Amino acid sequence: MNFSILITNYKAWPVTLETVLAVLEFGGDQLSEVLIVDDCSDAPSEWSGDNRVRIHRNSNNQGYVRSVNIGVSLLKEELIVMFDCDARPLSPFAETIQEAFTNDVQLGVLGFTQTDDSGVLRPSGEPGPSALEFVIGPAFWSRLPRPLRDFLSPPASYLCIHSCCFAFRKRAFDQIKGFDESFDFLDADMDFSISLNRAGWKSAISDKVICFHPGGGSPQSTTTRVLRLHRNRWQLLRKHGLVKHKAFAKIGLILRHSFELLSLYSIGVCQPSKRHNLREKIECRKQLLKTAKNNYLS
Repeated sequence: MNFSILITNYKAWPVTLETVLAVLEFGGDQLSEVLIVDDCSDAPSEWSGDNRVRIHRNSNNQGYVRSVNIGVSLLKEELIVMFDCDARPLSPFAETIQEAFTNDVQLGVLGFTQTDDSGVLRPSGEPGPSALEFVIGPAFWSRLPRPLRDFLSPPASYLCIHSCCFAFRKRAFDQIKGFDESFDFLDADMDFSISLNRAGWKSAISDKVICFHPGGGSPQSTTTRVLRLHRNRWQLLRKHGLVKHKAFAKIGLILRHSFELLSLYSIGVCQPSKRHNLREKIECRKQLLKTAKNNYLS
């Protein structure tokens, strides 16, 4: 079973190049093509090395989600492996993914395992999201005992696979019409996994394919990322009917962000030396509070 590789690039060519070289090293003989979709940024116009590699440059900035859909439409193989620009394989992976998709004809998407400079391994995926976790906040939610979390919000029966490093069937991708372009990068992969599951496809994670992924390959401020995460997560929950009580969710988010804002102000009063470092967090919570009141919860 031959396979294609898709890599997206936006103003991160040096790390993208490292990923390309890694997939060529570890992809094996059944790697038939590597497509780099450059989102009108800093990739060269042509590739002068291995003839399996080609570069498609968007004529104008399309964003990550649209770039993925463009890339998949240009690939020829049924099995596609996708890497973020800064997520590169550390060992041969072709045999593992081919075996997984051959042995289970209902497998639609396969996540890999990530690591970084710490050497800690973490799965490239997680259980489906819940509205309660979103309202309470992941930091507080993770501190609750597991039995209590499972009681308050039973875990989903499927996995949501992170698109930083994963493989999927093109037929499954096409069946659900690819990535939903109404999402702004974050949570588009979560939506993809949920949609595949509801269309009858399975998701899984392999601990045999290890990728180095430090994150942060494309530039973005912390505040911008947090705001985008909240907007996209709310859209995801609403799209798939996971918000049962919208009014309670809105009240909960307003209370949470108000408490966080008050706590940050209190720290600034009690520890004046930290005020400068708190400015971005305070501004972020102000914008989250405004959003909870007026925008995506309206």
